[in-house]
Formats: sequence, C-alpha cells, structure tokens
Amino acid sequence: MVGASSFLVTILCIHFPPVRAKTYPSSGILSYGLLIMICMFESFYLVIGQIIVYFFLIIVVMTVFIAIFVIYSFRTGKFPFPNVVLSGTLVLEGLVKALFRLFEIDDSIVDNVVIRLRNKISLKRFESLPFDKKAIFLPQCLRSVDCPAKLSPEGIQCINCGQCNIGGTKKILEHLGYMVFVVPGSSFIKRMIVKYKPGAILGVGCISELKGGLDLCHRFGVPAVAIPLDKDGCVSTTLDWDVFYRTTKADKIASESSHS
Repeated sequence: MVGASSFLVTILCIHFPPVRAKTYPSSGILSYGLLIMICMFESFYLVIGQIIVYFFLIIVVMTVFIAIFVIYSFRTGKFPFPNVVLSGTLVLEGLVKALFRLFEIDDSIVDNVVIRLRNKISLKRFESLPFDKKAIFLPQCLRSVDCPAKLSPEGIQCINCGQCNIGGTKKILEHLGYMVFVVPGSSFIKRMIVKYKPGAILGVGCISELKGGLDLCHRFGVPAVAIPLDKDGCVSTTLDWDVFYRTTKADKIASESSHS
C-alpha cells in the first residue's frame, strides 16, 4: 500500500508541460486533493488494522480466561458469576474447545460445565414452582431392553411392567403432580413444550442430548435443570436415582415406597 501511494504521489508531482496550459487550469489543486485522499485512506486502513489486532487480542484473552474458568469449575464445582460466564462460554465455545484440543484436554468438559452453569441459574426457579407446573423428561434408554411399552405421539407409554425403574418412578412423580414423559429424542420435548407449556423442566440424558435440550428450553424461555446419566449409551443406561429423587423432591416418597 505504501509503495503504491509513493508511486501515485510521484506521478502527481510531475509538472505538466506548459504547452496548452489552459487545458489544465486546476491540475495543482487536483493533485493535492488526490494526495489528501490517499493519506486519508492510509490512515483509515491503519485504524482498521489496529482495531482488528486489538479485537483479536481481546478474543484470545477472553478465550483463555473462559478455558481457565471451565477447568476450575469442573474440578472444584464452584461457579462464580454464572450468568456472565455462561454467556461468554456459549459465545466462545468453539474457540475454547479448540484450545482444549490443542493442549490435549478433553473438550467434553466444556459441555459439562455449561450444563452445570445452566443448572445453577435455573434450579431456584425450578424448585419454586408447584409440582403440577413442571415436566420431567426421561430418556427411553433407561428402560429395560425387554420393555413391552409402545411409542406414541407423546413418547413411550410406560405400562409399569416392573422390568426397570421408570414405572415406579413415573408413578411417584405423577402422584406429586409432575408431567412425566419418556422420550426417544429432543423433537418430542419441543412438541410437549408447545402443547403443555410447562413452567419448568427437568431432563435426564447424556451430556450431548442434555446440552441440546437445555438450549431448546432456553429458546422457549423455560427454566430447565439437567441430570446426566451415569452411563451413556443407546440401551441399558444408568442413573443416580438418589440424586434424581433429591432434585425432584420425591426422595421421601421414594424411600417410603422402597420400604413398603
């Protein structure tokens, strides 16, 4: 750019021959005008370049900060300024994961921390609502491989055959007033949100499914809490039911049922 400008300035500084001078009455003014425009463009590009560099440096610093926070929160379970950090993590998620992969760190912990941040933000709202204003979504992979229940437009219709924990759990939760659904995918969750309009949601699933489900609930403006499975997979997955019952406030009823 500088070389091109110097070349133009050199051309503009060449004196026109005196012959037919009347043809170029304003050549000097034109030359100076073009020179000023060139200088302005150079200054403009310089400012733009500086802005880009500073913006890049800010993004790098923020990415490193978020990455450090994610590791800290994952290891300690502490989440200061959850709303601010969640927003930053979602915006810079791709860069943070790329940084983790660069240093050979499991990038799935980013999704884990995002879920825990959303839980921290939504838990009070979830607990404050009455049971009949809340919906619970259980994944079909928790049921027995020999489950005889059939799929319906509202998910798996459990018949409480006793081959897994879903039947008894569903009975307890519905006794409290919860809306309970056993679903094969997030499309069912969206359909139930639109149809029943729950005030809050609790979902169970693998990390990737939970993250997508929480994003979906956020788009609908519904506070949601997620409990990850202890063992992922398509069939015969496992869940810490004690944590589940404590979160749903159904632990007392579940305890009484197990001793009856």
